[in-house]
Amino acid sequence: MANHVYNYITVTGTEEVEKVFDSLGENFTVTIQRPNWEGVNTNYTEFKGIEELEFMPEYDEESSYQWYVDNVGAKWCHIEEWEGDYMNLCSAWSACIGFAERLTTFLAETDPNVQVRHQYEDEFRNFIGVITYQGTLADHILSEEMDDEDLTDLFKHEHPEFNTEVEDWTDEMYEAYDDFIYNWFESQSI
Repeated sequence: MANHVYNYITVTGTEEVEKVFDSLGENFTVTIQRPNWEGVNTNYTEFKGIEELEFMPEYDEESSYQWYVDNVGAKWCHIEEWEGDYMNLCSAWSACIGFAERLTTFLAETDPNVQVRHQYEDEFRNFIGVITYQGTLADHILSEEMDDEDLTDLFKHEHPEFNTEVEDWTDEMYEAYDDFIYNWFESQSI
């Protein structure tokens, strides 16, 4: 099973470009029926596949794996949340960098100075990163990524009171590590 990578995308720009982004997500859902945990058929609302977004290249179902790798940046990716200037996606093994670049290029048609912030995190924190794109070429105006070894070294430096070499971390250590990660994300800004 693939590691999940959680991708958080935020759009900043003119009111017009934020409306364009928000309108992309409107009515981008489908209702399906399937059995719930008790076996009772239940209606669920889910987002459509990102291949159906108007700015994505024509989807090739015959080679969907390669299409996703080439155009999204991961072997699969789906939308979990989309509201206002924010969307949350889940992808396999890799961040959806290609998708964020395509989104930026599309939105730059409305606002050439639009900024799209893409924050991503592997579920086991093998890597985390932030990229901020801007403009019609989706220029990287901020790009930072850390792997698990770099994260552990930095955590050790900032929290020498913890012995990170032990196999079983305490709840206090995990909480401090989570805070450390979230603070790192917040510090990555332009």
